Formats: sequence, structure tokens, C-alpha cells
Amino acid sequence: MISALDRVRRAHVAIMGNIEWCEYGPLLAFGKTTITDDIPTAATDGVDKLYNPEFIDTLSDAELRFVVLHEATHIAYQHMYTWRALSEENAMLANVAMDYFVNTALVDTDNGRNFITMPKIGIPPEPKYRGWTVKRIYEDLKQNGKGGGGGVKSFDVHLQPQQGSGAGSAEDAAKVAEVANEIERLVRQGQIVKDQRQRMAGTGSSNSAGVFGDILNPRADWRKVLREFMTETCTARDEPSWRRPNRRYMHEDVYLPSLDGEAMGELVIGFDTSGSCFGTDHMSRVVSELQSIVAEVKPTRIVVAYWDTKVVASQVFESGTFDVAGVKPVGGGGTEGACLFDWLRKERINPQAIVQFTDGCFSDWGRSAWPTIWAVTDKDTTAPYGTTVHVEV
Repeated sequence: MISALDRVRRAHVAIMGNIEWCEYGPLLAFGKTTITDDIPTAATDGVDKLYNPEFIDTLSDAELRFVVLHEATHIAYQHMYTWRALSEENAMLANVAMDYFVNTALVDTDNGRNFITMPKIGIPPEPKYRGWTVKRIYEDLKQNGKGGGGGVKSFDVHLQPQQGSGAGSAEDAAKVAEVANEIERLVRQGQIVKDQRQRMAGTGSSNSAGVFGDILNPRADWRKVLREFMTETCTARDEPSWRRPNRRYMHEDVYLPSLDGEAMGELVIGFDTSGSCFGTDHMSRVVSELQSIVAEVKPTRIVVAYWDTKVVASQVFESGTFDVAGVKPVGGGGTEGACLFDWLRKERINPQAIVQFTDGCFSDWGRSAWPTIWAVTDKDTTAPYGTTVHVEV
């Protein structure tokens, strides 16, 4: 009979192999996975995951995948850290609010595909709470007299998060920041993996970011996110190879191929040169940052395209160079967000990644078959697909 730990590992492999859920792969390798009788069902402290072996034995494979994704989603949204104050006020109600949030998101993302199945116990999805924050759900439950959870019971336990010398201490703050940065990096890396998988399958990049949609568009430190996107997407991404197993998952006894290759292929940089973007300080900052990143990832070829309602001009930089002084933007007209992607298809240009600089003031964002990051100057605008960073001067 297969052990509980092996069943969890098998669930991890199935999730990583599923094109709709593979974005969870980096998160599943984060923290420790422990099989223990110390908790009744499943639990997380915001980093590590714990499972009761008898509980696992009651679950079908689809139910176990649901439970694994449930714990990983708590970690992705940093629930144990973000809502610590709610847990201190009413731990049971906070648990129920978090689980309404997670379970509704998971069932919506599965969308009837039946890759996951909600266990017989647990907080059922609630359409009313679709798109709500945990805090808003918590307050709604409290205002409606459900301070004890309203009779529903979660199937997992929410443990106190890992801390330093104590909540509120400098050491604790540093620990929280370290965990938050790593989780945010893994979530973005997961979306890059999903985009690459979809591209290989010929479906293009997703027009929605799945369950992570509202945490994939950070406003802070756009330079860091841009650099991370370029590094994760554009280096060592040639061919899968079993000769060199992927070390990220080996501690789980999961052997997956690594990707051979050193150089990045072709990079496309699109500049919105409509009247509202042309020659701004935002554009100068993005160009400067890209020059620094390009020097690291060394793409074999860079195509720079200037567009407003159409691609009005383009330049090519060879051998990993990106000369700021040589960038010659042309434009100044209206804006049509789809035109760059249409031009790439027409010219049969097949880049490894695309960086799009724009103010986002248009309705048609087009469709991209390539990993795409949008560097947007309007702080209230987010692209409907890919990754968005909000550029600040």
C-alpha cells in the first residue's frame, strides 16, 4: 500500500504536470512537508505543510490534490501572516473566512474540470464571497452572528506562523519580510512556468492568472520584478534533459528534467510611443533598467519596436547588447495595444519573452503567445494577462 507521504508526493507531481495548475509547482517545493499524527487533518503555518496519515487515507486522489492546493494557496496569499490580527481576535472565525476565500477560488479555477474535488468536510464554496478579501468575509460573518463560524467546520488547522524572538520584534519583522519576498518570487515564477507550458502546448499565454490573479501584479519595486521576470524566463530555457535532474524537487524524491542551455534567445521590447508616453521620464527609467538586465541575461538578439496605433519603426540589437544611446523612439499618435503582437505574427518573429512599456490607456490589449510583462505607468491600470509592474519615477 502506498504511504501517505508518497501519496502527497504523487499529488505534487500531478499538479506540476497539469497545465492549469502547474503554477503551483515552485510553491509546492517551498517549506517542509510532514506526515504526523499531531494534527487531526491538515495544517500549515504559512511555510510548512502537515498532513495526518489517517486523514489522507480517507481522501480520493482528486480530494487530496484539493487539500494540497488548499494549503499551498494559504501560503501563496500569506494568510497566516497577513491576517494574524484576525486570528488573535477570533481564531475559529478567521480560519473559516480564510477557507471560504481559498475554497471558492479553487473551485472557480477548476471550473468543472474535476482535477480537484472538494472533500466531504470543509468550508463549501460561497459565490457571495467571490472576489472578497478575507477581512471582508470575516466582518460579514461576524456581522451576521456567525462568530463561531456559523456551524461550518474547516478540514485544516491554521498554525501560528514562524517568528523570530516574538511578534512585533525587529527579528520577527525581518523573518516576515524574508518569507514574503520568497513567496512572492515563487508565485511569479509559477506564472512564468505556466505561460511557458501554455506556449509549448500552442495555447498562448493565459488571459487570466488563475487563482493567483490578484497577487501577480505588484506595485512595489518594479525593477526587481522586471529583473526577476527576465532572469526566470530568459535564461537556461532550451530543452528538457533527464541527464541533469531538477534539484528543486529532489528533496521530495521527485525527479523532473532540468532545462539545458545557457543563452537567452530573442527578446522583444515594445515601446508605446503614443503622445501620452513619448519621451517621458518613465520611458527613460525603463530603458536604463533594461540595459542593466540585458547585460546579465545576454539575449542573442533584441528587437525593439515602437508603436502607437501600429508599429511605426523597429531596431535590432545583436549579441546581447542594448545601447541606450542607440534607442531612437518614433511615434506620437494614438494607441492600439494589440498592434505589436499582430506585427510579430505578421513578421514571423518568435521571441522568448516580451517586455511592453505603456501607459495602458487603450481598450484592446491583444493576445500574446509569449511570456509578457507589462511595464505600465498608470498606477490604476493592470493588464488582463501576463505580469504587470507599475513604473514609478
